[in-house]
Amino acid sequence: MKKTLLLLAFLIGAAFCANAQNYDATTPTLSAGFSVGATVGAHSSDFPAASGVHLKLEYPLSDSKVSLMFTTGYTFYVSANGYSTGYIDGNSYSSGDLAAFVPVEAGVRVYVLNRLFLQGDAGASFNINSTSSDYTNKKVALLVSPSAGYALPFGSTRFGLDFSLGYEARLETAGGTTTADYPVGSYNQVVFRLAFRFGL
Repeated sequence: MKKTLLLLAFLIGAAFCANAQNYDATTPTLSAGFSVGATVGAHSSDFPAASGVHLKLEYPLSDSKVSLMFTTGYTFYVSANGYSTGYIDGNSYSSGDLAAFVPVEAGVRVYVLNRLFLQGDAGASFNINSTSSDYTNKKVALLVSPSAGYALPFGSTRFGLDFSLGYEARLETAGGTTTADYPVGSYNQVVFRLAFRFGL
């Protein structure tokens, strides 16, 4: 997984070099995409991989390289033994575990060089598992997400792709054990995001 993230970071750099021209975000845009991540910290062994989908609204501040960002979506961490569902003899079953959360964040994106941007987001992560004590000791926790990325337009600034690589942390108090017998602690990931962007 970590090798895959490094490869994706290299591809972002290659796309940046191949399309080095000035980019100005001038109109609000909406983007929808997905993420893949490698877990770091307290849950790197019991939930080693993460993924999710996200929706972002970018609102540029006039005559500047700065945009306000608003993000929500669905993030899940997959247990080390995987996760699957299905049916046997008409009965449903599931194997493995998912720790699932809904993020709600606000932040700032700054275009620092051509289409290359730095972004910082903060907000809340909502535990949406079957009970509030599943996998965490907080129903709602602080979420912080710094990232760097690249905006690749399709011939204009109205449509395009966003690539980004970042770090996401759902800040929890360490210690204790949940009802699912997993250690309580922060859910952190190194995450790659890809999104399709269109102007509003």
